[in-house]
Amino acid sequence: MSVGAMRTGEKGHAVSPADFRAACGLFPSGVTVVTRRSPDGGAYGMTVSSFTSVSLHPPLILVCIDKRAGLVLQLGHPEYFAVNILSEEQQDLAVRFSAFPEKKRFDGLRWSEGWRGVPLIDGVVASLACSKEEAIEAGDHYVLVGRVKEIRQHPGRALVWCESRYHCLPTPPDSTRD
Repeated sequence: MSVGAMRTGEKGHAVSPADFRAACGLFPSGVTVVTRRSPDGGAYGMTVSSFTSVSLHPPLILVCIDKRAGLVLQLGHPEYFAVNILSEEQQDLAVRFSAFPEKKRFDGLRWSEGWRGVPLIDGVVASLACSKEEAIEAGDHYVLVGRVKEIRQHPGRALVWCESRYHCLPTPPDSTRD
């Protein structure tokens, strides 16, 4: 083991949530806002960084949602939802959709309706409107698997979360220049 390296959970000791979070936080992830319609017709959304593609045939994605989140706690498992992939200019929305009160997150925000009326946030690099395929209980989260029904893509670059900070990826070199 290198100098400065640390191990936890050895010899029958449990891995602490803080150590697990710190280790997982070293892996960069995109930042999304998962949205859905609430039963009263309003919009609900929350910041989620646990998002990935699952299958091309059929097109499936998954997101991991804390069981305590209003998305499931107050509203139940959504039948229809959208994953809005934030652009590097939308760090403020990532913070907004993770803050309380949850009911004011859409105040003054520009958005439109996608497939089945799911809220699609303006200015994101992509939105994926989905139907729920499955909700799996996994520890303190639900793994929500969605079948992608509609995709909207827009110019821009995605916002990244790593080591407890937001990042913008470097612009790739222009391969057309000599």
